Parts: sequence; C-alpha cells; structure tokens
Amino acid sequence: MASEPLLHIKDSYYFDVPRRFWRANYQSAEELADRVGEWAVRNDDDYQDWEADRFVAELNRILGERQALAHAKAAWQEWQHADPHRHGRAFDLYIEDALAELDARAKSWVASLKAQGKKPLPTKPAQAFLAEHPDPQLEWMHELYSNPELLKEWRKVCRNMNDRQVLDEYLESPRGEWSQAKLQAVNFHLSGKVFIPQPFGTLRNAYEPESGFAISRYMVIEVVVAVLLVALFRWLAVRVRDGQAPRGKLANLLESFVAFIRTDIVEKVMDPHDSPRFMPLMWTMFLFILGCNLMGMLPWVGSPTAAFGVTGVLALIVFLVGTVVGVREHGVIGYLKGLCPELGLPIYLSIFIVPMVWLIEFFSLFIKHTILAIRLLANMVAGHLVLLGILGLAFGLQAVSMPAGSWSVLAVVSLLGTTVLSFMELFVAFLQAYVFTLLAALFIGSAAHGH
Repeated sequence: MASEPLLHIKDSYYFDVPRRFWRANYQSAEELADRVGEWAVRNDDDYQDWEADRFVAELNRILGERQALAHAKAAWQEWQHADPHRHGRAFDLYIEDALAELDARAKSWVASLKAQGKKPLPTKPAQAFLAEHPDPQLEWMHELYSNPELLKEWRKVCRNMNDRQVLDEYLESPRGEWSQAKLQAVNFHLSGKVFIPQPFGTLRNAYEPESGFAISRYMVIEVVVAVLLVALFRWLAVRVRDGQAPRGKLANLLESFVAFIRTDIVEKVMDPHDSPRFMPLMWTMFLFILGCNLMGMLPWVGSPTAAFGVTGVLALIVFLVGTVVGVREHGVIGYLKGLCPELGLPIYLSIFIVPMVWLIEFFSLFIKHTILAIRLLANMVAGHLVLLGILGLAFGLQAVSMPAGSWSVLAVVSLLGTTVLSFMELFVAFLQAYVFTLLAALFIGSAAHGH
C-alpha cells in the first residue's frame, strides 16, 4: 500500500482512478483478504508481527533453543526500521535479504584481502567473514541456509505459512479483529485503486508477483492496444479487399499511417526487394509502440513502453528476426563472417586488426539492440518524471509550508508548464515510435545484406 509518488509511473496490479469514483469500504480483514487478495492482510504490520512469532517458534524447533533466536524478532524489526525500503518485508524475506547482504559484504572483504596480497584466501567467504566479524543473528541464518536438511525443513515451514489456513488462524484470533480506525485508514489508501483479478497467480504486494502468472496493468493495456489495432485494420482490410474507395477520416488516417511507414521508413533503409516482406512487421511494431506510448497520455492509464520488459522484448524480436534473416541469406558462417566489413588491408595487418574489428562488431550486435530497448524506455520514463517533478513543485509536501500567494503563483506556473510539456510528450510518443521502427528496419536490412 505504498504511496510514494514514483510508484504511480511504474507497472502495478491495479488501475488508478479518482477516489470519489472508486471508494473502498471493507468492513473486516477477512473481507479485505477475500476481495483484494491475501497479500493485503499479510503485508499488515500486525499480521507480520504475529507471523514472526510463529517463524521464531519454528526456528527454535529446527535449530534448537538458542539465545540468538530470542532476539531474532527484535533484530528483524530494527532491520526494517533502518531503511524505508525494507518496510513491509516479512520475517522470512528478512532472512533472505540479510544473507544476500552478508554474501556481498563477504565478497567485498575477500576482495580487499586479495588487494592487500594476503594468502590463502578463504574458500567460504561468508563463513570466514563471520569468524572475523561475529554476528549472532547472521550466524544462525548462515547455519540454516548452509545445511541442506535444515534448509529443506525451513522451506517447508515457509510454504506452510503461505497457506490460507494460517491466515484464517490469524483472522479468527483476537488480533484479526481490526479496529474501525484501522479499517478506515486501509479503505482510504485502497480507494481509487481498481485491482486486477489474478486467476493465474498470487501477489506479494500491489507491485510484485509472488507466484504463478500475475496480470499487470501494462499487460492489460498492451492487450487493449493489440485488440484495437486488429479491429481497426481488419475493418480497413475488408474495405480494401472489397474494392471500396477509402472514404472517411478514419480510413484515410489509417492508410496515411501505412503509406508513411512504407515510404518513409521501410523503403528508405531496406532493399526494394526486401521491403514488402518486412512491411507487416514494421507496420505492426510502429503502431503497437505508438499505441502504447499514447496510452501514457491518458489520465490514470500509463504507458507500457515505460517498462524495460516491454521495450526489451521488442528489441529481442528485432534481434531474432535480423539473426534468422541473416543466417537464411548467408548461412551461419557467412553471417558471422559478414559482421566484419571488408577493410582492404594487407595480410600482415589483417591478421591483427580484422579479429579485433570482428569482436567489436559481434559484441555491438548485442549492445545496439540493448540500446534500442533502453532508448525507447528512457525517453518515455523521462517525460513522466519531468511532469511529475514539475507538478511536485506545487503539489508536493514542501508546498504545504509556502505562503498562499507564492503557492498560487507556483501552482499556475506548474500547471502551465505541465500543459506545454504534455504537448511535447505527445510529439515524443510519435517520434520514438518512428525512431524505433526506423532503427529496427535498418538493423534487419543490414543483417540481410551485410556490410
């Protein structure tokens, strides 16, 4: 239930709408778990406190009674409060995070020993680090995860704790009877959040999946964009097939998009013989990216191209198509050989320079497709961040302490600035779809014909 402003421009498992249009009114923790999801109760501080007691009791059974476990819960709470990003991390996740931090510190410690020339270096960095820097809490955690039998038993405990039966035990206990004040606070935070049903997976929170196939907001938007494209161009295809004249603004708009992609993108960077067979891919890619970009201009929706998973897959498609086309045209050896251009060097220079150039070109094959994904991602995220920053000047926490006159001027300037930048972001939405498709056509065309 985090309310950090930046979370509103990242992918989530709910849609944002104004609170007055979607008011939450859950009357009990049980209703909250049934209608929103079990995670909504499991992430509650009181539930995690109750759950931690059960975890500690199970650890005493697995590891045996020991003094360090008596302070394990307090150590977990102190760890949570030491960093705002750790808030809401349950006791079992605390153990995993603490051990990951231990491994990082141990590797850094071993690296410092190596730099000092000390030998022999420890073969088990974490164990050696704890011997030099004792920590009772990390010691029992390391023992738990180092022993396969103990770890197997602990994994079983963690799986059992995720059963609904354990949650029901909490809900049926006195602690599961949440006060009206607490329910009102929960309802306030959940108002305006339309959660997406999850028939194929479970959530850890509103931003992270726990298991299975979780459906996110960006996934829904992508499907909507895809369905719209199929519906619109199927309608246009039927008209063209039947020989009807392209009448009407919508038909002319769609045809102008197709003509622009063909003449100003595909035919400009591809061989005339190749452009017809790649036109459907370029056409689909351009309009899909444009549709996703434009969705980010709608209030409370969001742009899927602001997620690396989306732009990364689009770049991966370009890479795979280019590789397959290059191999089909030239064969595996011919394609790999064609990565290095003909330099026209004498043999005594070619022996040294050509392998270096080939390695550079080989690695650039991956780098340029990665940059293709990052370029689209960065441009879409940057626009949202700038808009958020300008609005934050007038409507952030710091604006509360400003005098009324100064705040009014700042609010007007902020709103005008965001309006102007919104028009610029609209232009960027079209521009980035064009740039991505142009580069995709260039990469595929160069793979088909080499240097």
